[in-house]
Amino acid sequence: MMWARLFLLSCLIAVFLTVSTVDTSAQPPKQEHTEMLYPTVLVRVGNGSGSGTVVYSKLDEEQKYESFILTNWHVIQGNVLIKNEWNSEKKERIDTETRRPVNVDLWEYNNFSTSVGTIGRVAEIVAYDKGRDLALLQVEDTERPMPYVATLYPEGVDEGPWIFQTVYAVGAGMGKPPFPTTGLLAGYSRDQDGRDLYLASAPIIFGNSGGSLYVYSSRNKYELIGVPSMVSAYGWGNVITHMAWSRPISEIRIFLRENNFGYILGDEKIDPGEDENEEE
Repeated sequence: MMWARLFLLSCLIAVFLTVSTVDTSAQPPKQEHTEMLYPTVLVRVGNGSGSGTVVYSKLDEEQKYESFILTNWHVIQGNVLIKNEWNSEKKERIDTETRRPVNVDLWEYNNFSTSVGTIGRVAEIVAYDKGRDLALLQVEDTERPMPYVATLYPEGVDEGPWIFQTVYAVGAGMGKPPFPTTGLLAGYSRDQDGRDLYLASAPIIFGNSGGSLYVYSSRNKYELIGVPSMVSAYGWGNVITHMAWSRPISEIRIFLRENNFGYILGDEKIDPGEDENEEE
């Protein structure tokens, strides 16, 4: 009888310990979703696609929403047409440029992570830089804001990001709903024109181009530090997905300021007409 009671008591203790070690406080990673996953969009050009990240969506002076998406030049280059044509006024051949609108898809989700469809937007190509492989799109819809906006890594707050810091690459790889990969910031380098590059071990694949590379900062936010642009390769097209190169935040800042979009970074907004008057 005593052994039976001891056995029953040991069973009850085991059950108690099992129940007490179950983590009932686990919550969905809401911050990761809202700050990294949800600002990511699919950028469609012709039969191909890449990724983009919403980096700004605010009311302007006319109470219209200005919304911008950052991506790679090579993602949208098919919609920039340049023709060399004869100009009768100048009596010479000149290059004329036509920029076609770009289709952008925003995902909708149930239960945080389950993609259930997309909302389409049309965007104009308002700036690009072939050398830096960056482009900026402006959403045509001015009546509604973009629901989620990425935070750009701020300027002058510290000397990071650092090698060995955990990074998160997010993009619509292979045209699929956006997904994250993780790795480390693995190195700094420069391209053939001397422009900065980040090397990260967070894997990316075709379609990730134009997406985003994040770190979790001392400001308790996930902040964008780069735009994934290419992967390393060897032989005939053998890609090394965990050797991924991104255009860093330093080059993004230069690109935005050179094209009068520094206010996306928090600079004072400059009227293009004011620049022309100053030059005169």
